[in-house]
Amino acid sequence: MAASGPRLGRSVELTIDSLGARGDGIARLGAATVFVPFTVPGERVRALIEAKRGDGYAAVVEEWIARDAARPAPACPAFGACGGCAWQHLPAPVYAAVKRDLLIAALHRQKLRPGDAFAVEATRISPAAARRRVRFAGLRSRAGVRLGLHPRAGHDVLDLAQCPVAAPGIAALLDPCRRVAATLDALQPGRKPAAFQVAVTLADGGADVTWTLPQTPGLADRERLARFAAEQDLARVSWRARAADEDRPGAAEPVTQRRPPVIAFGPASVELPPDAFLQATREGEAAIRDAVLAAVAAAPRGPAADLFAGCGTLALPLAAERAVHAVDGDAAAIAALDAAARRTQRIRLTTERRDLALRPLTAGELGRFVAAVFDPPRAGAMAQARELARSKVATVVAVSCDPASLARDLRLLVDGGYAIERVVPIDQFLWSPRVEAVAVLRRR
Repeated sequence: MAASGPRLGRSVELTIDSLGARGDGIARLGAATVFVPFTVPGERVRALIEAKRGDGYAAVVEEWIARDAARPAPACPAFGACGGCAWQHLPAPVYAAVKRDLLIAALHRQKLRPGDAFAVEATRISPAAARRRVRFAGLRSRAGVRLGLHPRAGHDVLDLAQCPVAAPGIAALLDPCRRVAATLDALQPGRKPAAFQVAVTLADGGADVTWTLPQTPGLADRERLARFAAEQDLARVSWRARAADEDRPGAAEPVTQRRPPVIAFGPASVELPPDAFLQATREGEAAIRDAVLAAVAAAPRGPAADLFAGCGTLALPLAAERAVHAVDGDAAAIAALDAAARRTQRIRLTTERRDLALRPLTAGELGRFVAAVFDPPRAGAMAQARELARSKVATVVAVSCDPASLARDLRLLVDGGYAIERVVPIDQFLWSPRVEAVAVLRRR
């Protein structure tokens, strides 16, 4: 092997040592790291070095020399091509362990070491066919409509007939959405295919469907979408314009609402805004809620803050037990939460719209709370964690879907005088290399 690393196009024998944060198997070839998808730790393969990848190399399996006998058959015929799942091939014990290991590795990178000080518990895993919120990608060309997910590499669209991760009520809408997309004037393809998205959320009142379209739908398109809602017995259909930054989409406009799309959070029911954030599975939401409620119940009596509260997944159950102040920057979400609280008796909840990334609650403002919960987007809550670290809040509970940003925020809190009590891994992103977690901290 040359000092610069293995030669591209070379076939090599590799032993898979571990699994990485993007889901691929990791092997060593001299000093070089090689990433091999769809492998299991302990397997030995002959692999073709295809390309550079960061500081390492990407390879594909040419031949299994020693293959794990416990490998399950993939649950989906699109596995391997679809970018939605990376780990349908993992034996169940390996799968549960690696989700926990991803979290532990992120903690170690911040010099937070589980052991005598705190435990990282066993992973709580949601079942298959449980995802109640899925965003599908679509393309309409002169050849027809494709609707599904992006492939492992590239920005094309893999046409899907089924999805074993999604709840049956979502998977059943793939074909009807494909048919109505083929009729929309707003999706007329030009020289390039017309790109769109369909987000489906299963609420207690039925499916809530939001279309992201490249242009404003006219009257005829709105009538087509209204018929689609009636034919499929949907709660609501909305549309929004395609945004240049998909992480900051514009507001969605309802086309038709046949009944309210509501979700029960503890003692209250919230009417969801179109395409509102919702925990991916009911099972995952319950695991997060139970861990948070148990942690806050052990705090002294007094009010709690729910930061990045969204529509009230945690704020409303907490408010059944103590006074809660809920804060979020999303105007529609905080309005929906406030309306639900006003309709519900025997809860004590106040709300505030505030961008906590730009203007976190200060240590002084946090002084009136005995407990604080934060559940930010994937980027984490660095600014808010700094203020919490300076505060006198007795109990802090951090919820995150990104181990790296969670570990960074926990490091800030520990440096500010908090001790981690427990970390609970929660898997509601089945077969993907993503893991949720709840971390409980107490002021030393």
